[in-house]
Amino acid sequence: MIRYPAARGRATSVLSMFHAGDAPVDVKLIAQKLGFQVVPFEFPDTMSAVVRIYEDGKKVIGVNKKQSEVRQRFSIAHELGHYLSGHESYNHDQIVIDPERRYQDPSFQVEQEADEFAAELLMPSRLLKKDFDGSPSSITSLAKKYNVSEQAMWIQVINLELVVEAPVF
Repeated sequence: MIRYPAARGRATSVLSMFHAGDAPVDVKLIAQKLGFQVVPFEFPDTMSAVVRIYEDGKKVIGVNKKQSEVRQRFSIAHELGHYLSGHESYNHDQIVIDPERRYQDPSFQVEQEADEFAAELLMPSRLLKKDFDGSPSSITSLAKKYNVSEQAMWIQVINLELVVEAPVF
């Protein structure tokens, strides 16, 4: 289910702006064109990436170099989603989610919005709707084509209502 259509619209605009029409989307190039330096960093395992805007205007996305390439790509796209969605004051370090009320938690909502931006940036719905043949067996090949994890691909095809249910991860 799509909860943040505006975030997906921003991703579509970015793709259009940079003429990114084929999979896999070059998310590092898009980040660079938006003025970001992408820096591999040895974060703790619990942290995938962080975006920082410095007083001198320098923009940096630090990405956990220990994580897989597909995870790094999603993390870069996710951080771009935070930036382009106006989450400048958002602090990853202060996120506390109550499992009983997580959907009401503003921190959770900010993360979901950034995730939807990232999903649309890396797996554009207009391309995916053409490429997906409706069979669950095509998920693996599509994940490779779009250079994303199978889990991310499943989530995207479910959110776009191209399939009704997916395996348990």
